[in-house]
Amino acid sequence: MLSLIIEKSGLTKKEFAADLGLHSHTIDKWLAGLFKPSADNQEKIRLKHKNIIAKLYK
Repeated sequence: MLSLIIEKSGLTKKEFAADLGLHSHTIDKWLAGLFKPSADNQEKIRLKHKNIIAKLYK
């Protein structure tokens, strides 16, 4: 789901990470399945990209 949100946002992984105030390596670890976003980061993603998420669920 995260990769779809990044893809649909039109941002690179680096830009997406900067938008959330994170390092791009953190996004890489999430995408690789090594870690899951914390509850705080999940909330940041939901708030900043809620329109994209809504479109994906239609």
